[in-house]
Amino acid sequence: MQKEEKKEVVKKLRELFSSRDEFFNYLDSKASKIPNTDVLDFGDNKELKEIYAEFYSYDYSIRKLLPSLYKVYEIKI
Repeated sequence: MQKEEKKEVVKKLRELFSSRDEFFNYLDSKASKIPNTDVLDFGDNKELKEIYAEFYSYDYSIRKLLPSLYKVYEIKI
């Protein structure tokens, strides 16, 4: 593995994490949280709840891949 390839993978991962943070910031701006928790309260907003469910499925799949990516590219967290 080349050093440049590893740098590119790290760059892409940072972009991914940044996009993930942006999405969560968007959710925070659209849905309140249940008092004294970090749990989003979608209330009657069925559309936002469905969007979150789709995102969560995608996000979970990505997070399952991360340990393998870190190992293959020797990325230290």
